[in-house]
Parts: sequence; C-alpha cells; structure tokens
Amino acid sequence: MAAVARLEGREFEYVMKKRSVTVGRNSSQGSVDVSMGHSSFISRRHLEIFTAAAEDTGSGPGGGEFYLRCLGKNGVFVDGVFLRRGAPPLQLPRA
Repeated sequence: MAAVARLEGREFEYVMKKRSVTVGRNSSQGSVDVSMGHSSFISRRHLEIFTAAAEDTGSGPGGGEFYLRCLGKNGVFVDGVFLRRGAPPLQLPRA
C-alpha cells in the first residue's frame, strides 16, 4: 500500500497508509495509530487527521486536502489557534 502522507514530530515519524489516522494515547481500552505518550492531558482519542482519497477529489496522486478533527476533551492548539472537541474540521496547510 502506498503512503498517503508522513507525519513528523520531535520524537516520532509516522507514515500514513490509510485515509484517516487517530492520534492519542494507548490504554487498556484500545490503541491509536499514533501514540503521544501516557499523559492524562492527552485523550485516548485526541484527534483525527484525514483526507479525501485522490480518486474522490479528482486530483492527482497524493492530492487532496488534509483535515484535523479534535476528539479530545482538552482540545488542541494548531498554529496557535485553539480547536475544541466538536468544532468543524480544520483544513491543514500544505507542507
């Protein structure tokens, strides 16, 4: 399966191979695609990063826009802007 995107952080790198990944912390109640540690400030399912498939958007390979949806009770900051749980998905800038 081809890579859709690559997520990079200070201490991790994750290759997205599906249209949606969940970021949070692993627990006895389940696991996430990208674990950000064990802090209680990180929800079990903190956020989701997703894209429409290239065939859905009509764009070329690797095309499509990426979005972030907050799932966690503590929210998330993206480029200094606070995003609450339940807020509309935020379109992420292209790298």
